Amino acid sequence: MRSAAFALFALIALPLNFTAAQPPAAAPPADAAKLDAHLAAWEKAAAGLTSFRVDVALTRKDVISGKSYQFSGSALCMTPTFARMRLDYAADPKDYEAFICNGKSLYVYNGSAKTVTEHKLPDPKTEPAGATDNLVLDFLFGMKAKAFKERFDVHFLGEDENYVYIDIKPVLAKDKQEFERIRIALYGPNTKSPYLPALIIAVRPNQDIEDWKFTKPQLAVPGIGAKEFQYEEVKGFTLQQAPRRPN
Repeated sequence: MRSAAFALFALIALPLNFTAAQPPAAAPPADAAKLDAHLAAWEKAAAGLTSFRVDVALTRKDVISGKSYQFSGSALCMTPTFARMRLDYAADPKDYEAFICNGKSLYVYNGSAKTVTEHKLPDPKTEPAGATDNLVLDFLFGMKAKAFKERFDVHFLGEDENYVYIDIKPVLAKDKQEFERIRIALYGPNTKSPYLPALIIAVRPNQDIEDWKFTKPQLAVPGIGAKEFQYEEVKGFTLQQAPRRPN
């Protein structure tokens, strides 16, 4: 897998030297056809999932200070939109971030602030492009190809035997508040975890960078149900409501 890892970072990490003034060129027809085929396959693979678990490593880089902050943990997801993820801050074991999605609300836990913020989820019937209102979770669950192309400006970057590479830019106002550009590496169609995200690199509007890695995927996790994805009160934490963002 060493050669696969090298290809992954060669195609994803190095091309991050882009700016908003340098959009990718229009995709050749062959690339557009490949993109459509992969998005359709991603949608099909996601529809066939019942549950999965992945290890998660997150690095946040502050562009002004040059400092990096490392988090690690795991995520457990169950269709249609149940998820829980915890990320511990490497420099302070008492500090963490966690997310619980019960299909109706997403609860965001902030260990340093001692807050839990509840985000009411959009109705998938009226807002199919906003399944969880959290980009990372939306990518983990997969999105319908049509909704994905309507929500983002999508470009196919290439593929190899292990990964499919995609570049996206925001179209919706709420996404423009979150990121300027994202590059995604999906596990390839012939791997053991086809079309699950392997890497997500996001450039924020302030040029900070988030690097998400998803490893050791386990599909069809046994013995889980909706009870694992309900809100959990934490002593000393304040529960607050988040305002809805514009579409």
